[in-house]
Amino acid sequence: MYNDTTQLNYKYEIAISEKKGKLYGFSHTYFILDNKQYHGVKKIKITREGDKVITQDLELIANNYPVKPPKGVYVLNVLNFELKNSVMVLSGLFTTNRTRQYSPVTGYIHVERKSNFRQSALVPHLEELGLVNDLSFVAEEKKKEAEIAKAEPVAKPLPEVKAKPAEIKETKPAEPVKTETVNKEPEIKKEEVKAVVKTPQVNKPAETKSTPVVTEKPVTQTTAKAKETAVVKTAPVAEQKAATVKKDTVAKTIQAVTAKVVTAEPAKIKPVANAAVDIKNRTIETIQSVNYASDSLVLTLYDNGEVDGDTVSVLLNGEVIMPRVGLTTNAVQKTIYTKDLPETIQIVMYAETLGSLPPNTGLLIVYDGKERYEIRFSGDLKKNAAIEFRKKER
Repeated sequence: MYNDTTQLNYKYEIAISEKKGKLYGFSHTYFILDNKQYHGVKKIKITREGDKVITQDLELIANNYPVKPPKGVYVLNVLNFELKNSVMVLSGLFTTNRTRQYSPVTGYIHVERKSNFRQSALVPHLEELGLVNDLSFVAEEKKKEAEIAKAEPVAKPLPEVKAKPAEIKETKPAEPVKTETVNKEPEIKKEEVKAVVKTPQVNKPAETKSTPVVTEKPVTQTTAKAKETAVVKTAPVAEQKAATVKKDTVAKTIQAVTAKVVTAEPAKIKPVANAAVDIKNRTIETIQSVNYASDSLVLTLYDNGEVDGDTVSVLLNGEVIMPRVGLTTNAVQKTIYTKDLPETIQIVMYAETLGSLPPNTGLLIVYDGKERYEIRFSGDLKKNAAIEFRKKER
């Protein structure tokens, strides 16, 4: 929407619904001023005359304007309906009515039909106001989802799938055979050297390193020469000390390796300030893909509906970079530098709380140099929204 008086552009959206052959709907105007988002939601009357669609304000039902809007001022749109490259387009002029205090304001409107209403700026407001079910296209979508949900149990042969693993478990007597072959080796060693096999736990993880430590010759020499002289008894003791040192070294090495293996998995998702703790149990849905060019991206977050206490955590490739951010009309910004990152980046919006008006909805504005992308996301305690960024080839 372009205003001739202010010479500014505003974001404008219309939701058109039909009931018993009559058209009605809602409009949404929003703009960002000094990093603060303002919006107004109106109920509108819609009529159609050939290829012209005429809308007129009926009531302002929600807003957060910095000043109270004037009473008795309504917008009238006269828009032409066209089909351009298989996209439905409404465009034309708007005007406001004259009042005692205000002269008419004129301007131009251009709107295009969105294929996915879940990316709408208006629908989240209507959800939170309890009016979303008044839209016929939303009701149709929910009806389809309900039909799919009813059909799902028919195509779920869960008992058969569970029965197959049970049959396979019965064929697992092969495992004790493996343990017998492993245990036979220490039994043979006990016959040869009974005094040495005191630490079989070290021999299991590193058999190749522990067996060369004690050989047959030192043991036979100590037993033979013990009768001749007592001086020779010190040699095996030194060798045994060396053997125990080596065993301790092997044990410490095994502990160090085991510690690294244990800590490697949790490092994929780093818990920051108790954020995104349940991410492994939620599904991730990619809602949009963006190609970017610059070496840095500026992420800006707003609440996409009424400010009701929504909080989110933002993850970059599995790592929390913005923990527990409260979404309001004020901007919360974060700059990420992409020079040393992979060519594909995944940003996940994790809903920490749903606020007083579920679901959790937000507006993510991404600045890629001079380019600007607006992405609206929605999530709950079972599903996260994700955006995929891919580096443009230069």
